[in-house]
Amino acid sequence: MTKSDFFLGPDRDLAKDEIEALLHVKAGVRVPDWAYTKLQVADLIEMGIYGWKLTKAGDFRLAAGR
Repeated sequence: MTKSDFFLGPDRDLAKDEIEALLHVKAGVRVPDWAYTKLQVADLIEMGIYGWKLTKAGDFRLAAGR
């Protein structure tokens, strides 16, 4: 059995403010600087050509709601 290299973000449930920040980033709405830093360090968002966007892990965690 092969393990996947897919990173799912931090090994804890995300806080309500982190989920809301992910929703805002996905919608293209600006969030506070601390939220960008926190989500980027957790590898849930990354800088794209047109601004911040969710990573695969961020999209997965947002869909899961945790």
